[in-house]
Amino acid sequence: MDNKNTKPKMSKKKKILIIIAVVLIVFLLLGIGIFFGGKRWIENKFFNPINRVDLEQMEIIPPEEEDFEKDDYNAEYEEVDPKDIDWGELSDFNDEELINILLVGQDRRKGQGRQRSDTMILCSVNPETKEISLISFLRDLYVQFPGGYSNNRLNAAYAFGGFPLLDETIENNFGITIDYNLEVDFNGFIEVFDYIGGVDVELTQAEADYLTKWWGKKEVPDWGPFTAGVNHLDGEEALAYARIRKIDSDFGRTTRQRTVLKKGFDKIKHSSVNDLLKMTETLLPYITTDMTNDDIWDLLFEIAPIISSVKLNSYSVPDTGDYSYANVNGMSVILPNMNLIREKLQKTYLPY
Repeated sequence: MDNKNTKPKMSKKKKILIIIAVVLIVFLLLGIGIFFGGKRWIENKFFNPINRVDLEQMEIIPPEEEDFEKDDYNAEYEEVDPKDIDWGELSDFNDEELINILLVGQDRRKGQGRQRSDTMILCSVNPETKEISLISFLRDLYVQFPGGYSNNRLNAAYAFGGFPLLDETIENNFGITIDYNLEVDFNGFIEVFDYIGGVDVELTQAEADYLTKWWGKKEVPDWGPFTAGVNHLDGEEALAYARIRKIDSDFGRTTRQRTVLKKGFDKIKHSSVNDLLKMTETLLPYITTDMTNDDIWDLLFEIAPIISSVKLNSYSVPDTGDYSYANVNGMSVILPNMNLIREKLQKTYLPY
């Protein structure tokens, strides 16, 4: 007699499918746990040493306390009334497909607070085309300031209001949206270039003479002399080269900065994962940023796949033919032709 309470036997095939499903679920859960455990480990070891900008605690110089650097007035320049400056028309252009990172350097002595930005280099990344444009914005550019400030040199924006005011100033004048900001301490620059073994840079005679004379003031006798042609520069020497200004102008200085960055990038992009991790661990304590940990992860996932094959371009704002020197409001400044600069940015400089 059949027992009606007897459960039908599960087929062998069905059992195997259930076992496979259970195993997959277990591995998925393990994978999630390992990922988030590893993610936390990486964040604790690499991300957390980064200095973060606390916007609520950030010191702001209000418009009524703004200042102007008038100590380098040049009587040979044309005197221009601020009211007569033609700022052109800012037309919107879509840069959503780009990742725009602003690299900021400042000559801050020990114990000093935030200073004017000596270096402002836009690193604009297009993950689709695998292109990166390094675009220097010269510090003496005379630009329009938002937020009730008077028009001033571009480098004053960082001193007055940190990353937020500098980003807004760049966007209002040039139409570029800054996604992330990085300020790199000069000591960090030296550490990284020492870690990668320095770089080979071709020096002009004037650059070689300047470095030789400058390093001659140092106590270490085996630095220099430098000669015209290719020279190997360690971290401190590369920094000194990147900061040369007196032999020509800020145009020459920003070109040297981009040269050093490109040389360093060429060495770094073929490094092993282990070397990149060690270098990152060395550099990060010297970085100040407004990026969150999630922002850093997003950036890594975008850039990591293209790092070994990326094409690097180099530009300067302003460039030949789109500026003039002038005295404005008691300051010797670079007066930009905004229409020409915006056209170059849109059609040539940004890596669309």
